[in-house]
Parts: sequence; structure tokens; C-alpha cells
Amino acid sequence: MDSIKKNDIKVIKEHALDMVKSVLVWAVITGLAFLYWMAVFLIFSLILLNVWHVKFDSILKYAIVLTIITSIVYIVKKIHKIRK
Repeated sequence: MDSIKKNDIKVIKEHALDMVKSVLVWAVITGLAFLYWMAVFLIFSLILLNVWHVKFDSILKYAIVLTIITSIVYIVKKIHKIRK
């Protein structure tokens, strides 16, 4: 009886550790996606300087929206992978 409880606790700890790792990976991916989108829009704003008149706050908003979309796509693909 005592060994069953120890195994259950071990399984719960491993599951919790896997969840923490998944959340940390998601946070890193989201952060990198934000940096990517900011860099892309800053480069586009420099290349299209005479055509696209945009302010930094607009670039920030675009990057945040695309980061949210990227994050949602990542989560959906991760869930789809786990279900298979």
C-alpha cells in the first residue's frame, strides 16, 4: 500500500515537471516570436520608409497581434500532436 502511494506521488511530480517544462517552452517560443515580428516590422519600416508611414506604437501593436496569433497556432499544433 505504501509503495503505491510513493509511485503515485512520483508520477504526479513527473507530470508537474513536464507541465512546467511545457509552459517554459511556450514562454520562450512566444518571446522569440515577439522579437521576430518586431525585427521584421522594423526592417520593413526602414525599407519602405517613403511608402509606409508608420509609428513605433503601430509596429508594437502589429507585433503583439502577430505574436498572439503565433502563440495560438503553437498551442493548437502542440495539442494536436499530443492527441495523436
